[in-house]
Amino acid sequence: MPAQKGLGSITAELQSLQDSLSILEEKKFKAPLLNNISNKLSTGSASSALSVKQLKGIMDRIDYRLNPLVYLPLNIFLCWDLQQVFHLEAWRKKHQDGIAGWFEALAETEALSSLANLAFNHPHWAYPVIASAKGCFKATQLGHPLIPATRMVCSDFSTEKTGHINLITGSNMAGKSTFLRSTGINIVLAMAGAPVNASSLEVSAMKVMSSMRISDNLEENTSTFYAELKKLRDIIEAVQRKEPVFLLLDEILRGTNSADRQAGSQALIRQLLRDDAAGMVATHDLALTKMADEFPGQISNYHFDVQVNGEELWFDYKLKTGICSSMNASLLMKKIGIQL
Repeated sequence: MPAQKGLGSITAELQSLQDSLSILEEKKFKAPLLNNISNKLSTGSASSALSVKQLKGIMDRIDYRLNPLVYLPLNIFLCWDLQQVFHLEAWRKKHQDGIAGWFEALAETEALSSLANLAFNHPHWAYPVIASAKGCFKATQLGHPLIPATRMVCSDFSTEKTGHINLITGSNMAGKSTFLRSTGINIVLAMAGAPVNASSLEVSAMKVMSSMRISDNLEENTSTFYAELKKLRDIIEAVQRKEPVFLLLDEILRGTNSADRQAGSQALIRQLLRDDAAGMVATHDLALTKMADEFPGQISNYHFDVQVNGEELWFDYKLKTGICSSMNASLLMKKIGIQL
């Protein structure tokens, strides 16, 4: 039976859907937004939860065919399958205009519940202030939401305009990529209306575009380098369209040789500055930091450093102004047996 094949897989989910709709219908809300969401569940005189219960009853009756002792006499004398198809079609015609609203209400409620749960679990997080200026991101004690509080190291960071790129240098494992992710995820939380993992945050209304952790794709016959170029192309086009974006670029053009990487990175940064982009670029290439002399006031240098004590490394994971002067790659290579 086509109806049974098409809908049989969702029968088990109908009870969960009914329970969720019942909670929304029975709850009395004070907030206008929640009342508007709840109003999407009304479809005439019948409640959405009751309607789903009726659908579940139809599906249960269709499943009688799984028991031959019951199904055969019912279908022979009462045309059972045909009757259930008529009931199913009547249900569809009655509720086809309201079903989309039910799922939209549930989706909005789940999203709001997730944000409310986040705020409840982190009462010390701050709600962001939306800045009127473009390209603004001013944070104090900014941290990564997914790092446990006992291990999390917070930093202050501020950038206040477009046409400004922040270069972040540092040794391996010093925290550059984690800081970029901290910035990006807190912007996303702010744009969703959620609290952020910071003591304070003032941020412009903008979306995050990133080029981080690019990998190859064997199915599309795409190398890591070409995959990154496609990502950078999307970023360049968005910037040229003057979309409000904040860029997070981590070790750009790593898939090519050092000379091409340096020349391409410098050209990209110059183009982003000409197009009034705003964002961060994490890099090991200290030659890029010299561009601050070429573009005073448009490029700022920050870094994460490492302290070396004998053959041991110590990271404080704190963002600092200026250019990183300590690198640890040679020490790490010696520790695995490479003789330098």
